[in-house]
Amino acid sequence: MKKMSLSRILVPTDFSNSSKEALDSAIHLARMLKAKLYLLHVFEWPVYIDAGVSPGVRPEMYEWIKEVRTESSGKLARLAEEVRRRHVTVHTLFKEGAPFLEILDAAKDIRADLIVVGTHGRTGLAHILLGSVAERVVRQSPCPVLTVRPKVLRGKKS
Repeated sequence: MKKMSLSRILVPTDFSNSSKEALDSAIHLARMLKAKLYLLHVFEWPVYIDAGVSPGVRPEMYEWIKEVRTESSGKLARLAEEVRRRHVTVHTLFKEGAPFLEILDAAKDIRADLIVVGTHGRTGLAHILLGSVAERVVRQSPCPVLTVRPKVLRGKKS
């Protein structure tokens, strides 16, 4: 049997509490295994429909999107600095697109040994309407995936 190596751990983040909990778990693993963390944020263009206006994005929307993208990039850099202060080697990845697709691409690009992803714990209609990035990643990942359920939902039955 081939020995499993966990030297590259990919941690997608949307800066939510659930992704921060997943990052805490990943940091713990990385410290134990002396692994490198790859902290990924995927900027997803907002869906915007302006009734009565021709298709396309208005100039003020481009400016707003640019500001949100810059803010997200700054959040990623600050989060990486927090990880470094916890004595873990971390690399940042900032991508644009559909989150689950970009997560899968990043996992392949860095040859991730593990993906650690938080779940929002949505069930029922919210899950159907919003989908689940974590679920899609688990189904299509090129490597093992550790899903971290929010602490507030642990022990509750779905």
